[in-house]
Amino acid sequence: MPITPSLSSSANDRRPPPPPPGVGTRPPAGAGTRLTRWLMWALCAVSAAAFLSLAALPVGRDASAAVSIAIVVVAGVLGRFSERFWHARTMTVLLLAFITLRYFFWRIDGTLPPADDLLNFIPGLILFLAELMTFTLFFLSLFVILDPVVRKPVPLVGEPATWPTVDVFIPSYNEDTELLEATLAAAVAIDYPRDRFTVFLLDDGGTDQKVNQADPAAAAAARERRATLSALCERLGVRYIARERNEHAKAGNVNYAFRRSSGELILILDADHAPTVDFLRSTVGFFQRDPGLFLVQTPHFFVNPDPVEYNLRTFDRMPGENEMFYYSIQPGLDRWNASFFCGSAAVLRRTALQEVGGLAGETITEDCETALELHSRGWRSAYLPRPLIAGLQPETFSTFIAQRSRWAQGMIQLFILKNPWLKRGLTIPQRLCYASTMMYWFFWFWRPVFMLAPLCYAFFGLEIFRVNLYDFTCFVLPHIFSAIFLGHLLHGRTRWPLFSELYEYVQSLHVGRAALSTIFSPRKPTFKVTAKGEAVDRTRFSEHAGPFLVVALLLGAGLALCAWRYAMFPEHRDAIAPVAVWNLLSFLLAASGLAVVYERKRVRKQERVAMDRPGELTLDDGTVVPLTVADVSAGGLGLRVEGRWGDRLAGQDKPLFSTADPIDGQVLATRVKLLRTEARGGELLVGAGFAPADRDEVLTVSRLVFGNSAGWDAWIGRKRSNAPNLMLGFVYFFSRIVPRATVAIVAMLVLGVRTLAGRPAAEAEER
Repeated sequence: MPITPSLSSSANDRRPPPPPPGVGTRPPAGAGTRLTRWLMWALCAVSAAAFLSLAALPVGRDASAAVSIAIVVVAGVLGRFSERFWHARTMTVLLLAFITLRYFFWRIDGTLPPADDLLNFIPGLILFLAELMTFTLFFLSLFVILDPVVRKPVPLVGEPATWPTVDVFIPSYNEDTELLEATLAAAVAIDYPRDRFTVFLLDDGGTDQKVNQADPAAAAAARERRATLSALCERLGVRYIARERNEHAKAGNVNYAFRRSSGELILILDADHAPTVDFLRSTVGFFQRDPGLFLVQTPHFFVNPDPVEYNLRTFDRMPGENEMFYYSIQPGLDRWNASFFCGSAAVLRRTALQEVGGLAGETITEDCETALELHSRGWRSAYLPRPLIAGLQPETFSTFIAQRSRWAQGMIQLFILKNPWLKRGLTIPQRLCYASTMMYWFFWFWRPVFMLAPLCYAFFGLEIFRVNLYDFTCFVLPHIFSAIFLGHLLHGRTRWPLFSELYEYVQSLHVGRAALSTIFSPRKPTFKVTAKGEAVDRTRFSEHAGPFLVVALLLGAGLALCAWRYAMFPEHRDAIAPVAVWNLLSFLLAASGLAVVYERKRVRKQERVAMDRPGELTLDDGTVVPLTVADVSAGGLGLRVEGRWGDRLAGQDKPLFSTADPIDGQVLATRVKLLRTEARGGELLVGAGFAPADRDEVLTVSRLVFGNSAGWDAWIGRKRSNAPNLMLGFVYFFSRIVPRATVAIVAMLVLGVRTLAGRPAAEAEER
């Protein structure tokens, strides 16, 4: 049941206003009459049928190999023009998809074990079902991302006194006061008329239910939290709201404030998502232009590495895992009016939310569910691919898994309870887009199947995939190559080779349990807040490492058995070789997983962001010391100062730091406390902590740290500029993996018994 009913039955029947001319998100072709649209879909169906018929034509192995080679060559040439010409991109995608279709039809015809041989047929069928799911997702994804929309901010129109009013909601549960202060200060510092927006802290950690609970210690902690955060809100000019009871988690918290506020638009921010000063100026204009728009979603941009990035040391070099979703998939969804709410960093229209009674609450993925409901009612969404917040990712592998398990449970709940194929009001493209999004979250099934399938032959001699070396070369290798080539073509700047497979693998062994429980009891999952700011006090195996150790051992044994079979049974080498290659690739991926769950020591609570900006320190006697800002975090600054100033800085307590905003030239000034000084190469490296003296300086700190979106855009651009070609991408992956995996495997062999018993491994030397 939704958390709150719609305001009236008539509201449910009201359709949003049509988009103004030139604003629609669908391609202009075929956007006229209903008959024209049906003719367009009929033409697409005929074309697809012809495409499938060509792919299914039975030709010999030699001819199939020749066709695949020719297609790859042509696709390679066309792919060089794909960024400049949409038609070249489309033709390249279709050609490479043709190879995959050829492989699929070949898989059906002759590679499955006979049905009367159950010992081979059952695992063979499971493998084929896993492949069928990935094929389906593959083609759905191609539809989604083939022609993405890349929007730019829409300027605000009219006098500032007429701009829409905005309520900024920041839901909180158990976050540190320090973290909340940074987010609240950044929200208050947003560049928008002060009388046109209000910031609210929605504190679910200080509710009446928490304050009056039976446990006296917990009740006292809740009272202290409420008093501390109330004082913080009063100091920053923020409205503090704590409801009576903790019902319906985040959705219930937001809806409680929704019914006690009146802004025309609502900006929702997670407690660790600090907005840039230009957030509202970049997004509100969309709502002025299109009265039928219910959502403008922006990317979730993170300033700290997730456990995979941290343990493999890829954060400063490579685009993050979320970038493929926020910079390839969401713009593709936007083409079909299917970009959806992601829970934070988004602005929503109040009148649209009133139609569904606020945020939906039947599933724990209230964000996507709300978007699904409003899309089905004809409301439109827009996606702006510009980083307008700076957030935090889970630091430990256990919290990372907890977060992804919740996402998987929520999407599976949606798929079961509000299936997009059956949802009335959605367009056909929207159904395809939502199905693609939800179906991805079944990777916990197919990834382990693909990983462990070669063990059926290695351990038991089962032939669940009937293929010899020649067929493997003619059909399997072209399919693998085309899939990799296509992924690089579409996502090369946002996702490098093999990292998608690694992320799916490291999640699948644990997410699968949560997903299965949801399938059997779709209404059972409950919302759980993801912890942030955790530390890893020693290099050790994660408490979730056990399954990864077992899989690595099994695949290592399978590799040894493949080598033994190859040596002992020369007459079967044509069948053994493909299995051995498959087993080797699975083992390398398993070793990669070990490198991830062997967690490096991590004690820094606030991530530093590299910077190169001039500034000054004004000492107590008025002396001005020039400097360069080397890095910044929510807690302080790293400064580079000429060595001659060392003696003068030694006696300073809280000098005034100042720098000019690179966007508008505004001087940003705040007191800082000098914490440490280190001489290096004729320079002094000075660590300084922020020590703001008043509210204005708190807001200055926020602007300095979180600043303008142009800074985050530049940071993302620097990492994308490192994008390697396809071959170098594989080299990069293994250069990150091999050293860490070697250390993890040695630790597994030496300390495996202790690790599996649940005790952390001994302190290891930092590499």
